[in-house]
Amino acid sequence: MKIVVFFSGTGTNLRSFLEQEDDLSYEVVSTFTNNPKANGIQIATEFNKPCKIIDHQDYLERETFDQEIYKYLEGIDFDYIVLAGYMRILSSFLVDAYEGQIINIHPSLLPKYPGLDTHKRALAAHDTHHGTTIHFVINELDAGPIIRQESFPIEPNDNLESLINKVKEIENDIYPKTVSEYLT
Repeated sequence: MKIVVFFSGTGTNLRSFLEQEDDLSYEVVSTFTNNPKANGIQIATEFNKPCKIIDHQDYLERETFDQEIYKYLEGIDFDYIVLAGYMRILSSFLVDAYEGQIINIHPSLLPKYPGLDTHKRALAAHDTHHGTTIHFVINELDAGPIIRQESFPIEPNDNLESLINKVKEIENDIYPKTVSEYLT
């Protein structure tokens, strides 16, 4: 199975996909970022993977930007798009064009807390558990069919930083394995 990994920042999930590639049943054929300053670019380079960079700030409209992504994707051979810390909402035409082929990981136990600030929201609500959800992308934010969820109890001494770290650790472990197991 051939995947394209999209990222916007640190690239921690990208790194986990690349580090586990030889042991799991997928091949990262390309990477993509909307952020020319993203740390993930160096990670892609370190693993000798092509990285397409299209700065979303160069475009006035989301659709025009996503048209450029579409042109890039049409030029490569892949089975799935894996969103790994990609911090942009995809245009509906792009989601429709690759329906059933776009996978995302979201730092909450969906349907709770779609969108941003999930860790803060879990703490503010005094939730007893928090976690992450791997799901297919549809044209409704963080509402696609769930592939897998992983949770952990929120401890009394947990704070924003500890929740972020716990979720990242789980994501880096389960995301590549889930994509490999579920989609092959």
